[in-house]
Formats: sequence, structure tokens, C-alpha cells
Amino acid sequence: MRFTIGDIEVAVIADDDDFPLPLRAFLPGLDLAAIERGRDPIAPDFVDLARDRLRCAIQSFALKLDGRTILVDACIGEHKDRPEIPVWNQRSGTGWLDRLRPAGVKPESVDLIFCTHLHIDHVGWNTIDVDGAWRPTFPNARYLVGRRELANWEACMAAGDAAPMHVRGLRDSVLPLVDAGRLDLVDEGLELAAGAALTFLPGHTAGHMGLRIDRPEGRALFCGDAMHSPLQIVQPAVSTSSCSDPELAAQTRIAVLEEAAASGRVVVPAHFRGPRRVTVTGRPEGFLPGFPS
Repeated sequence: MRFTIGDIEVAVIADDDDFPLPLRAFLPGLDLAAIERGRDPIAPDFVDLARDRLRCAIQSFALKLDGRTILVDACIGEHKDRPEIPVWNQRSGTGWLDRLRPAGVKPESVDLIFCTHLHIDHVGWNTIDVDGAWRPTFPNARYLVGRRELANWEACMAAGDAAPMHVRGLRDSVLPLVDAGRLDLVDEGLELAAGAALTFLPGHTAGHMGLRIDRPEGRALFCGDAMHSPLQIVQPAVSTSSCSDPELAAQTRIAVLEEAAASGRVVVPAHFRGPRRVTVTGRPEGFLPGFPS
């Protein structure tokens, strides 16, 4: 799938296009009665109320702008220990790398990989197993990771507070890049290209960031996990059970939605299915999502 943001071509490379999450457990505090009454127009692409499921995509976005190829997030990967999520554990033959080329992306042509944060479904394809060692997947790319994000995970690891599955993800998909000298620690405001800059979106993780596009031809925000579902547009105070600071995550999300509604900015979350992107309309009782065709 492809779409454009002004003059920027965006290719979607899905690693899992319909990953289910338990709706009530993953979005605690959700007003399901309001949704079931039909007041909130959320397409079946995103939620299966009868089965209590949130439907998510795990995907990367490949942006081509000003002669550069930038990959936003690196999905799940293969051959990695993920016993907490059996369908991700030691997976193989997924075809994700094969899907890059039909999308117009050659691994050797990728200039930058930007990880919005360091959860395992955003870093997995950073590395591949080469003769028993984890090597960078993209031979000519620099990998960009938030300075605050990595520092927080390193502190949590040192204190023994990091979840084991994320520790494994750091060890097989992030720290090998440090050892190879291929990882750059970055901060808010860094421009990856003209009118394409990193922005701080804390709450889901301590150093979570997004990529903000402000060009004459179009405006967008690749917001990572600042929201997982359109349900969080109509009920923006609801954060996920995976957020490190749910209250801060809600504040960040509301600020994103307010700005998008006021400016017409297109929002591109990491896990939206369907058109993969959303517009936001403000209304007295909250926000309303719109799904481009």
C-alpha cells in the first residue's frame, strides 16, 4: 500500500496486518457502552466488539523525500526469542524483507531508520542473524534512537525494572547497533530532511518521539504509539495498559489531536489498519476521526 503526504511518497510495509489485542484489557477505562450505542463511527477494520478484540497492524513506513529513504519503525523481525508472544517467537519466513522491493525500497538504499521507541514491535528488523550474530539489516543506513528513550531503558535494565521481553529486544535489536557504531542518539527538533523533524511525544514510553512533516505541500505526524486505535480519538483520555505513564500519554495524545484538528495535519499512527492514516475534526463533545480513501 502507498499514499502521499504532499510531495512525499509513503510505502507501507506490513509485518502483521491483523494482530489482535484484548480490547478491554489493553484499553482499560474505555466506555464500551458508548461505542456499542453507535455514537462512535469506528470501522470494523479496527475493532471487533463481539470478540473483544482490537485489530492492529504491525508495520513500517518508508518515506521518500529529497532523494532520501527514511524507514519509520522496524516491526517484529525474525528468529528472535519472544516467548511471551508465541506468534512472534522465533518466527521465520514472514516475507517482510521481500515486501520491501515491490514497495520500491531496497535495503541497501535506506538512508535512515528512525525508531519512535524501543518496544519489540518497533525494533525487530533492525538486525538479522548472520552466522549466529546480530548484524544491521540495512547495510548503508544510520539508525536513529531517542537519547532519552535509550537512557531510560538502560536505567531500567540496570535497576532490574525492565520487562524481560523488552530486555531481549534491546539485546538483539538495539545494542548490536551500538556495538557496530551504527546507532545515533537523537533529540527533539532534529531535521531528517527539509520540513521533516523529530518531535517529543512522551507517555507511552519515557522518550517516545514522532516524525513531524511541515512542508508547503502537506503536513503530517508519524506519531508511533501515541495512539493505537481510533477509539482513542473519540475517547482520548484512554491510554493503553502498555503505556509507562498513562496520564502523560493521554496529555500527549490530546495535544496531538487538538493540533491536528486545528491545522488539518494528517496523523499516521504506527498500528492503524485500513487507510493507515487519519484526519481529525474537533467537535464540542470531543474529536471525530476521518479516514482518507
